[in-house]
Amino acid sequence: MDRLTPEIEYGGIKKKYPVLQKIFGDKFTSWVLLVRPATLLAPLLAGLFGVLAAVSFDAITAEHIKTAIYAGITLAAAQATGQVINQSADSELDKLAKPYRAIPRGAVSKDEAMGIAWLLAIFAIGRAFITGMGFGLIVLILIFFSVFYSLSPFSPRRVNPFLNIAWVSVSRGFLPVIAVFSIYGDINHAWVYAIFAFLYCLAYQGSKDIPDIDADRNFNIKTIPNTYGVKGFTKYAAAVSMLMYIYAFAYAPVMLLLVPLTILFFEGLEKENTRFENNRSWLVFYAGLGLIYIIMFVKESMAWL
Repeated sequence: MDRLTPEIEYGGIKKKYPVLQKIFGDKFTSWVLLVRPATLLAPLLAGLFGVLAAVSFDAITAEHIKTAIYAGITLAAAQATGQVINQSADSELDKLAKPYRAIPRGAVSKDEAMGIAWLLAIFAIGRAFITGMGFGLIVLILIFFSVFYSLSPFSPRRVNPFLNIAWVSVSRGFLPVIAVFSIYGDINHAWVYAIFAFLYCLAYQGSKDIPDIDADRNFNIKTIPNTYGVKGFTKYAAAVSMLMYIYAFAYAPVMLLLVPLTILFFEGLEKENTRFENNRSWLVFYAGLGLIYIIMFVKESMAWL
């Protein structure tokens, strides 16, 4: 929570982006807060590097690069849709856990947030189908997962903690890899990376729930940390992480480059991040998610040479 003390100086999103507020005012900054910009870097990198990974390195043209940029923006808009809807659905919870967010402090109404979310969804779906039919259909499925993670009747959050994290792992790990390969590549070639990205999210995504254990429990949201405790989550994450690296060793050994980030992840589980939301492990998780696509691009580029 955003409780300022003499010992801790908060910045970034926890101080409501003071630099942006000074330049653009509180209303625009509040809209930016809704989409949680730090979380959008990974889908941007998914488009930029994932799309080009499916193209022979020496055949990449300006048109390929333009398509990759559009794909990254599209995937970012799709994820932003889910972020905004989640904040609208969890506005009461955020009054307890994250009062600096735009809706609980009254800067943006729930209806206004939902309007922004649907505009983002319409843009993402339209832009995706302009890129290609296959990409459009996959992004449509991704939007479904993003929207109904938070909204009834399909939301998994009050059903089971493992279903909760698996749902997010499909939308943030598995589907984006399939989506970017659908534009220029062979989807059959994407499975190895898609399964790795799914396992990566399955292992580490739940770190975001550690600071919200009490608030989630009060609203009957079932997460691994609030069901089994931080120690239980650590054991779970270690087990899935081991499975992920066994899989990587067998099918995608280049992904073993993420091992140092895994060490940083476990080291930061209970350490507060003073600029970004959640803990330090959350930031490591998103850094690794974006790095997957950069590694994928480098690996596939070397294969084309």
